Amino acid sequence: MTIHPHRALCTLTLFATLVACRAGDDPLDGDAGDGDGDVAAGDPCDPADDPIDESACGPLDTDYLPADSDADTYPACISDGGVYELVSDPPGSIARIEAAEEIAELLWRNDAPTREDFTMARAAYEFDQGLGSRVERREDLHYPEIPEAEWDPGLDPDKQCANTQNAENHPDRCAGPVKIRPLINDAFIAGMSGEGDPNVHAARIEAGIVWFSYISVYKEAFTCVATPKDCDSAWAYYGGGAQADGDVIGFARFVRDYSPTAHQRIFDGILAVRCFRDLYSADDYPTYADLPAEGQALFDRAWEQLDDALARGFTVALRQHLLAHDDEQCSEALEANWAFVQVVGEALDREVRERDADAADELATIYALSEPSTADIERAVELLDMVIPCG
Repeated sequence: MTIHPHRALCTLTLFATLVACRAGDDPLDGDAGDGDGDVAAGDPCDPADDPIDESACGPLDTDYLPADSDADTYPACISDGGVYELVSDPPGSIARIEAAEEIAELLWRNDAPTREDFTMARAAYEFDQGLGSRVERREDLHYPEIPEAEWDPGLDPDKQCANTQNAENHPDRCAGPVKIRPLINDAFIAGMSGEGDPNVHAARIEAGIVWFSYISVYKEAFTCVATPKDCDSAWAYYGGGAQADGDVIGFARFVRDYSPTAHQRIFDGILAVRCFRDLYSADDYPTYADLPAEGQALFDRAWEQLDDALARGFTVALRQHLLAHDDEQCSEALEANWAFVQVVGEALDREVRERDADAADELATIYALSEPSTADIERAVELLDMVIPCG
């Protein structure tokens, strides 16, 4: 994939309060569909638990392998024990992913959410310097950066998407403010007002958060070249501050549960970037351009390893929701499940299209269907596994 080498908080007490006060458990509110203005809806459906055949999976010869560091071509470094070592203090992004977990418990891991559930979830999302504040400014570094001639002189280089004109002119780069923020905000508003199917609104919020997590890990991994503590943020945005075999949350929890191989590959990619950071001090090499050629090459390899692994993890989220569409347990929430598929499918289109434009066109046709057949579902999964296979 193309490399573009140029990047107070929710507490456990709040989590306990939100879960304990979930409207569906409050006898004064009643279950979803019984409260004033709530729309009757079935239970949300889980992603399919069909096992993924990973027997042919294996790392590339160029990959960093902390579990067998003698087998890779990286010099000895801080990551060789397979444990992520912090560059600085624990990052605030841990609490943002904890907030994502709170939102999940309220909106799609239990019964159909009520208006009050959406209101509480919105509070967790909008916490000061929390998840919403980072969605609002998140750039997708898979796309070319905004030309310097268009920069707003009043904004830092990595915050140019906060300029409305820049965001409108570069919607793919400015994915957070242009695409993800409106998606999530509109779903919250609809859910809190009680209009439409609450499971659909919840599914769109879930898809938006997964999308945000995917591009955040990638972004923070690059900006840690100039800002070393951003390595910590990349690690935290993936698993909420846990090690690969620990109690991961957020995006990592989903990937680990459905594809342990993809989960380990992503974590290895994060460790590869951390290894680079250990080998090339920011004090000596403050920017990418300051790195010697071999340092740039090492970072490019690490960042690309992470990118490929993240793409597979994002694909796992999509394929398991596709497969769920044919499950009986999903029959009461088909529209919601398909809403997730459509959002994530569109977000993944760039990666698929870079690899196989014909497959991307065929997948887009399937995502556009309102009532996909079993054959459509099977074909979509086949194409995804072919174009973005396990590593």
